[in-house]
Amino acid sequence: MNTIYGKCSLYLCPRQHDFSADNTSSFIAALQEIGFISRKTTTDNTDHYTGDKFLDYIAYLGCSPAIQFEPGANGETYCSIKIHRFASPRLIYSKTQSATPHCSSCRKPLKNRLNKKLAAAITCSHCHTTLNLAQLNWRKMAGYAQLFIEITDIFPKEAIPQQLLLDKLSAITDTGWLYFYSCQ
Repeated sequence: MNTIYGKCSLYLCPRQHDFSADNTSSFIAALQEIGFISRKTTTDNTDHYTGDKFLDYIAYLGCSPAIQFEPGANGETYCSIKIHRFASPRLIYSKTQSATPHCSSCRKPLKNRLNKKLAAAITCSHCHTTLNLAQLNWRKMAGYAQLFIEITDIFPKEAIPQQLLLDKLSAITDTGWLYFYSCQ
């Protein structure tokens, strides 16, 4: 049985929105080396990973969460890791749990209607600063990048990446990392 939880994910992406791992297989090998991913399964032509040290890097909030790392017999959703790499930066945002982005200059919510598919310039109606999608503060409900690590089956703010993981990703890629949530 699929629930809204199965349609939500935690995403990690480089702070540098145009960063793309030059070689996906070496990036995956580096993630395997730190134990974040270890086993690969392929379903629906998509590679899914799980990791032996996953729970060292992702902290679940609340009382005793039930985390399922294998697909259920009836097609239930499960927690896995997917790597998404695009030719140009993309905006991934939450369609069901959306938040109004804030201006990175004055920090007020943008009232402008946003075209979420294009990186067009957006002018803040409060301070008149011109911004692009990468400069907006999406309040952890969207991300704009070429490379994403998706951790499926995580409802917004149910789990957060530990600083240790963000530091290791920074060391692997030589750029800082952010995280956000998205529900489809």
